[in-house]
Formats: sequence, structure tokens, C-alpha cells
Amino acid sequence: MSRFLPIVFLLSVIAIFGLVWIVVDVDPEGAKWYIFGLFDLLLFIAVWGLSGLLLYFARTRLYRRYSANWYFYTSFKMAFFVAAFLAVSTILAILKLVTTLNIILAILAIILFAFWSYLGKKG
Repeated sequence: MSRFLPIVFLLSVIAIFGLVWIVVDVDPEGAKWYIFGLFDLLLFIAVWGLSGLLLYFARTRLYRRYSANWYFYTSFKMAFFVAAFLAVSTILAILKLVTTLNIILAILAIILFAFWSYLGKKG
């Protein structure tokens, strides 16, 4: 699985360049809805890829107990939940629906999805 790490890095850097383009060049008042969807998707890809790589390298350097493939899967699974929460929070912010209740519901949804992902599957 380590052969995918350069591809993940390149996709994350491309996503960051896309985010910078949207922030610098796009007027939020006149932007179409798909620009905000693209912003959210690029933010998710950048956070997922870069935090997954950071977790992977930190875990493989500090702990050498398990195989590199196991670290790859678990690091990117943990990074997925962080990126998913950030994406949901961004959607709420774009739609101007940030309330305490909505943030608590987003946190609960991500936590339940994480528990199902880690504990709910058999096999």
C-alpha cells in the first residue's frame, strides 16, 4: 500500500492549489452552488490525504509493532473521520446553519459512523 503514498500526496497538494484558487479568485456573492461543492470536496481531499499521511508516517516511525499495510488502513480511516467532520462543518458554515444543536448532531453522526466502522462489522 505504500506505493499509493506519493499519489495521495500529489492529490492533496492539487486539492490545496484548488482551494487557494477558489479563495483568491472566486467572488462568494456571485459564485454558483457547484463552486461551494467543489470547495467542500477539495477541502475534504486535502485534509484526508495530508492528515492520513501525517498519521501514517508518525505511527510507522514511533511504533513498529504491526505491518505497514495495517498502519496505512487505520491511519487513513482515522483521517477520514476528521475530514468528514470538517466537511460537514464547512457545509453548515456555507449554508449559515451553524448552531450548537447542528454541531452536536454532526459530532454524534461522525462518532456513530466511526463506531460502526470500527466495531459494527464482523470479519
